[in-house]
Amino acid sequence: MTPTRNQIRYIVALLLVPFAVSAYAAPDPCKALRRFTLSAAAIGLPTHGAEVTSATHRQQGDTTFCKVLGRIHPVDPSADDIRFELNLPDQWNGKALHYGGGTFDGYLAAASGLGQTPVGLKSQPTPLARGYATFGSDSGHHKTYYFPFPDAINAVNAHFGRNLEMQRNFAGDALKKVHDTVVAIITQRYGKPPARMYFIGGSTGGREALKVAQRFPADYDGVLAAYAVWDQVELDLQFIRTAQALYAPGGFLGHTQTTLIQHTVLRACDANDGLRDGIVSDPAACHVDPATLRCKDGHAHHGCLSDAQLHTLITFATPQRTTVALSDGVDSIPGYNVLSGAPLNHATGFLPFPLHNPVFIFNGFGYVIGDDILRNFFTVGYHYDARNFDTSTGGQWHNELLHQAHEIDSTSVDLRIFAAHGGKLILVHGTTDNIVPTNSSVDYYQRLRTTMGADATARFARLYLIPGLGHGFGLFNAGFDTIGVLDAWADKNITPENLIVTDNHNGRTRPLCDWPTYARYNSGDPNLAISFTCMQP
Repeated sequence: MTPTRNQIRYIVALLLVPFAVSAYAAPDPCKALRRFTLSAAAIGLPTHGAEVTSATHRQQGDTTFCKVLGRIHPVDPSADDIRFELNLPDQWNGKALHYGGGTFDGYLAAASGLGQTPVGLKSQPTPLARGYATFGSDSGHHKTYYFPFPDAINAVNAHFGRNLEMQRNFAGDALKKVHDTVVAIITQRYGKPPARMYFIGGSTGGREALKVAQRFPADYDGVLAAYAVWDQVELDLQFIRTAQALYAPGGFLGHTQTTLIQHTVLRACDANDGLRDGIVSDPAACHVDPATLRCKDGHAHHGCLSDAQLHTLITFATPQRTTVALSDGVDSIPGYNVLSGAPLNHATGFLPFPLHNPVFIFNGFGYVIGDDILRNFFTVGYHYDARNFDTSTGGQWHNELLHQAHEIDSTSVDLRIFAAHGGKLILVHGTTDNIVPTNSSVDYYQRLRTTMGADATARFARLYLIPGLGHGFGLFNAGFDTIGVLDAWADKNITPENLIVTDNHNGRTRPLCDWPTYARYNSGDPNLAISFTCMQP
């Protein structure tokens, strides 16, 4: 049967419908962001403006989102752009989460916003999957000449510190520049800015979390700072101080010695919390006299420590102090919990002598970072030997110590503006951290209580110490609903109570106890939080 002319017209019309719909369909909101630019006047600190370099629609599991990459251009043409990533979920909950970086930042993967947060629960959906717009940056420095080494090597190279703008971006300026740029892009995409803005970071990211609460308090509604490097310069001096002892003649602590120390501490204190499980839940109540580890004649023998090795152990366990306060009245950083449960294994490196330049794994982490800081953030010179640096005064570089502390430290405890607009602060630290001393977070919280008052502090801040957690990993690889707890407190005024922390290794749980309480085992299944009670020390 031959179709009529009218039937042919009808068929042709049907075939043309998709083309007509395509021609008049609304533009793709993700692709539209590829043309986005922002003037320098719209950013709260000096830049030469910002631009989106790519915007592509992606899918991660069941979550569809627009992945936006962009750059914020520096004032100094010799400085690097600040590279940022912003993830815009199709199903947006109206809120945003800023991810902090780590070590020296320098690469996007750690702060991309695609994964879980520090101390997050790995079995939970990511913040992006829960509807938060997520973002982070490299803080304004990145090099590509490390091939074939991974891009992450940027995070352990401080060469950028020789450029003043890049140094200030790392210290905190990049946080504001990225925030303002991202808010403008979010507003362009969704037609409105975020109703709530949060920040979560660990280590350097923890310092950054405290920095935004201190410098840009009106921009954020809640921050979570995990094992925060808030006392950055004193920590760098502690790195150098411990390296000076470690690499002094006979002072090196190898695997045999660090294992001896750890076993001695666990024999003395492991059962104090009611359960012998390799975790000291109340380090403050653990008292091991280092002198009991000394070899009788002071020389190195199996099963004991020489005088030089004992000096190294005591150096790790005691505070670093400067003769004057470097910033906001802070003149020290505590020692590590190495005599109350924190292991030194893997913290000292394999080689009993320092390389120049030091290299991770071969040399101790602290020496690598401290040496890099001295040679790039100070004017000591590229060939300077960090073992000669005066960590109590800074010697001829004393004024540079003061300047760097003023720029980079997050030592302020005047959080009145942040608290007044409803901002919430959560501090988290593991008790076995051998990079950032656990008690540095205790020090910050106590200073906060002294300045703001105990009752006022309790209305907006919490501190949690997690037994068995080190610097982001450990025997108890802790995770909890970080963004959920923070959001509920800031947005709905649901105070954190009866929180549970889960070991991401195996699913066992413990109560997440408000400092200064700690989890004590009562009875029952030791893998369940219900078997523990938060007790006063």
